[in-house]
Amino acid sequence: MIETYLLEQLLAFSKAGTLSAAAESLYISQPALSRSMKKLEDVLGVPLFVRQKNRITLNENGEEAAKYAERILTQEEEMIRQLRMLEKRNHTIALGSCAPVPNYILPPILSRLYPEMTISQSISDEEKLVSGLKDGSLQLIVLHQKPVEDNVVYVPCGTEKLFICLPPDNPLSKKTEGVYLSELDGLNILLYSQIGFWYDLCREKSPGIRFLKQNDWESFGQLVDASTLPVFGSDYFFRLPMPENAPKRVVIPLLDEETFVTYYLTCLQSSYARFKPFFREVEGLSVDAPPLP
Repeated sequence: MIETYLLEQLLAFSKAGTLSAAAESLYISQPALSRSMKKLEDVLGVPLFVRQKNRITLNENGEEAAKYAERILTQEEEMIRQLRMLEKRNHTIALGSCAPVPNYILPPILSRLYPEMTISQSISDEEKLVSGLKDGSLQLIVLHQKPVEDNVVYVPCGTEKLFICLPPDNPLSKKTEGVYLSELDGLNILLYSQIGFWYDLCREKSPGIRFLKQNDWESFGQLVDASTLPVFGSDYFFRLPMPENAPKRVVIPLLDEETFVTYYLTCLQSSYARFKPFFREVEGLSVDAPPLP
């Protein structure tokens, strides 16, 4: 049986080219590496090196052994990754979303329907969400566009509308019928950084906005409550109670059609039987849900 560390050290030598460089990359001494390589030769029963004065190189056996070592180590890493993912899947439901609001609405429903499971949630761009669904690192994803993949089941799971909240003395606050994102160019706007696809949309439509980003939700909320700087708002959050002493802002609709989205809960067809109760309940969050299988 070949010990893994011997293969790791052989591969390090193959990539570094010299004992000294390989030993340095492995954080071991050169004599220790030399002993390991001799041990590997003894285990395999074939010479792996051409030894010359002050120099050692791989022979044909050694070069072939290094190729095997790389494949074996890669397979070992893949085995560990897949087994850990399997263990996580057996005890965790991983939900990925393109925006924050679905992560407020859906996890409580999941927890109620699957009380024995841990619910993890994340925000990412839609390409990574679809990739995570395919490789098994995510079991459920929420997109803001209908998925185009053939092997998925999806259902609308709610909508969201974006607004801009402006101080009363801002000239745009008089345009109560609404404004376009492009009209916000040049404004300083407070922004929570973890808003998913909304950030890219705002950047695309209004590249001149100067965002004052906050990574911490609590700090962001404190700044919103303590200042009159413009902030984006959502019809979801407007339903939540506001602090009595919050600064007054005028809520103006955004007129870009992209600022009203329908979210789509999505899973692989092979997972649908497991999540059918969840899909059936979420279907009620949208009036235009298509029939589910």
